[in-house]
Amino acid sequence: MERNESQNWQEIERETQQEFNEGLNKTVGQIACKGISSGAICFTGISLVYGVIALAINYGDRQNNITLLTLIAAGVCSGIYQQIWFNYQPLITKLSYLQRYLGFNVCLFPTLVAMALVGGWVPNLAQAWMSFTALYLVILLVTTLIFNAIFKKEEQKYKAAFEKYQASRRA
Repeated sequence: MERNESQNWQEIERETQQEFNEGLNKTVGQIACKGISSGAICFTGISLVYGVIALAINYGDRQNNITLLTLIAAGVCSGIYQQIWFNYQPLITKLSYLQRYLGFNVCLFPTLVAMALVGGWVPNLAQAWMSFTALYLVILLVTTLIFNAIFKKEEQKYKAAFEKYQASRRA
């Protein structure tokens, strides 16, 4: 029994080391993705500074500067909501994924509406606002379907790994 337990721990240690080594050996695609993300963050920071300065000194088209700042604010709020609803431990442990997903969207949609009003993203027409809402709901549906497919695959992987672990424990 002790030998079997020792073998299990050695196998777990090997798998953990392999996962760690894979993290060190990043592919060109992974490096490019990180570079694009870093570039996007830099661009956002530069745009934010430009927008604030341009509004402060009344440089350029005021509406374009307001639109830029509201887009940045919407992006920042979206990131904050994502961290709160999906990475904040007290919520993760107390709420189901569906509850957190709904909470995220209940926060995000009013924020986007407020930013759209302030930034003038949408003309003041009922049809335009219906289109804005419909587009949000379509994007919500598509992302929901994509995430459900991804989570289903992950669940199958975890289930297979757990069954493998249970089989090794029985042996």
